[in-house]
Amino acid sequence: MMTCKEILDALSDYVDADMKEEVVTEMRRHIGVCSDCRAEFDTLTMTIKLYKHESKASMPDGCHDRLVKVLEIEKTKLKRSSAKPES
Repeated sequence: MMTCKEILDALSDYVDADMKEEVVTEMRRHIGVCSDCRAEFDTLTMTIKLYKHESKASMPDGCHDRLVKVLEIEKTKLKRSSAKPES
């Protein structure tokens, strides 16, 4: 049987139906008995359904520009802190 790590690593391909049938069968079997992997699978599929259902999100006026400025400031701070010599 596949391990939880193997299942989680392959979950995206499983949802996309981009794998061999024998692997799909093994994943179905594992997800059917493992509540942790089932929860991950359910969360991923629900996220995909919600994303497809939502219309394109819009930002309030000026929000994009403010966000870009904040990100630039944070990037500058990171550059400065990594450029400082260690004491």
